[in-house]
Amino acid sequence: MSWLTATLRSYPEIAVFLSLGIGYWVGGKSFNGFSLGAVTATLLAAIAIGQLGITISPNVKFVFFLMFLFAVGYGVGPQFVRGIAKDGLLQALFSVILCVLCLAAPYAAAKIAGYDVGSAAGLFAGSQTISASMGLATDAINRLGLPPDDAKALLDGMPTAYAVTYIYGTIGSALILAMLGPKLLGIDLVQACKDYEAKMGGAGSGWHQFSLRAYRVQEGGCVAGLTVAQAEALEPAGSRLFIERIRRDGKIQEAKIDDVLQAGDVVAMVGRREQLVDILGGVAVEVDAAELLAVPVEGVDVYITSKAVEGKTLAKLAQLPGARASSSARSSAA
Repeated sequence: MSWLTATLRSYPEIAVFLSLGIGYWVGGKSFNGFSLGAVTATLLAAIAIGQLGITISPNVKFVFFLMFLFAVGYGVGPQFVRGIAKDGLLQALFSVILCVLCLAAPYAAAKIAGYDVGSAAGLFAGSQTISASMGLATDAINRLGLPPDDAKALLDGMPTAYAVTYIYGTIGSALILAMLGPKLLGIDLVQACKDYEAKMGGAGSGWHQFSLRAYRVQEGGCVAGLTVAQAEALEPAGSRLFIERIRRDGKIQEAKIDDVLQAGDVVAMVGRREQLVDILGGVAVEVDAAELLAVPVEGVDVYITSKAVEGKTLAKLAQLPGARASSSARSSAA
């Protein structure tokens, strides 16, 4: 172990990336349904490796902190703007209450525990999972005009308190909200969720805009011998029907654009219900194929960030290779 310790002390950058690697590897593992997550696992790995007495340059800490701030702003900035535009007043009031409570609780805990300024700042950052506050606290401590040794002692206590309390900040809050909170308030969480779903879900409907149906490829039919791409190209202009899966000789396979359709194949076609009825209703033989049609369907929100697609119509985007077998609708934040 002496050679490893000497190497990490001589090349602290190895320790940094080793912590990241171990953290992401361990964070991706699940133990009986429980996972630490990449952030918490990386913090624990860094604490363990840091016990070897590795010194990281303050410049490196500052640069990585700026990178962290940029990543946070880039990731949540659009959501923040949309949220303010939609529910600005309520969000502002909630933010004020949350800020007061988030500051008061760690301050009281630090006073009771007798923490110094550095450990108190780490307690605040970790318990509230507000990593950005560590940079502000570091700058504030450096501006206190303390002797270098005293300032270093305060700064060294900050990341330790942060890493330990961050674990509770992430896991503890979830446990309180899911288990302790409802009991204290006398709320049946399961029933409350069911009531909320019934209130907000709206009435159900047996009609769906998009449908998945199974059709048999007939001997001498117009698509027998054609590739999937050629068969899909036979559709009238403006229609979007796609071959999702193929059952051949009892085996189900995902359709590829270069697969050749053979007589006897059963294909799963996906598209708008009215197009399936109007285009294929009178010429194709529909069959019942439960296993073939057992395809998961998912609806997702896509936020446009690329300049390459900005200004393009949905019809243009639908022609891109990645848009095959998908349908889109436009929405905008109020």
